This record gives sequence, structure tokens and C-alpha cells, in this order.
Amino acid sequence: MEGLKNIMEDAVEYQLNKLLPTMPNVCSCENCKLDMASYALNRLSPQYVRTNTGALFQKLHNYQPQAEVEILTVVISAIEKIGNHPQHG
Repeated sequence: MEGLKNIMEDAVEYQLNKLLPTMPNVCSCENCKLDMASYALNRLSPQYVRTNTGALFQKLHNYQPQAEVEILTVVISAIEKIGNHPQHG
């Protein structure tokens, strides 16, 4: 549906972009990043918003320590899982 946005996508992308450069032995090609994002997003609760106000509220919520740790934990798990078994040659 047009007009809906899953804010969790932004949170996962942010963490991947922050963590992957610190892990030179992990493939960070676009295919692997998309696999990592898919893996993480399927394990996190979606946070759909429709307005900019809703987006701001959810982003602020994601900066709270418990939410940030949950997202970080799932993203690290995705990096380990996909990094150890990339789906390309």
C-alpha cells in the first residue's frame, strides 16, 4: 500500500551501515546486505507509520536502550548468519 513505511527498515539499514565497515572479513555486497536486512526484519516486529509525526515518534522509540539493543542483537545475528553462508559465488 502506498503511503505506509516500516520504520524498522531504516533502523536495520542504519545498523548494517554502521557495523559492516568494522567487519572486513564479512561480505558487504548489495546481495548480502539485502539478505542480512531480510533476515533481521523477519525477526523484528514491524513498525508501520503513515505520517511524518508517526515516523518521528517511532524513531525516537528506537533510540531507547532496550529497543536499540534488540535491533542491534538481531542485526549482529543476521551478519553472522549471512556472513558465514553467503548465497553467491
